[in-house]
Amino acid sequence: MEPELPNGCLILIDRMPRSFRQYRRGDVVLLGSPCKNRGETMCKRILAIEGDAVKINRVKQPESVQVTVPKGHVWVEGDNSFVSVDSRHFGSVPKALIRGRVLFVIYPFSLFHRVN
Repeated sequence: MEPELPNGCLILIDRMPRSFRQYRRGDVVLLGSPCKNRGETMCKRILAIEGDAVKINRVKQPESVQVTVPKGHVWVEGDNSFVSVDSRHFGSVPKALIRGRVLFVIYPFSLFHRVN
């Protein structure tokens, strides 16, 4: 998630119960990996919410593909798109995999800021 979240930084997250969460486009979230590395935690930005149409440009396909995010899912991508493994690779993600929303970078102190 560089440059927003530098590698090795300490973050503060909102772990409000799922029933109270309202995710918005642009939120940075921690989520369990939907891939084979199921125990892994990922940090990605929500680009689309349920009902949104997303246009995907994949390297192996000459034409872009449009998908609609299903109910109860979000579309997440990393800020550094050239190296990020995200919804462009594994599709939309169930909201149930989201563990929390990133609120602040709190360490190192020189980089303290609210995450937008």
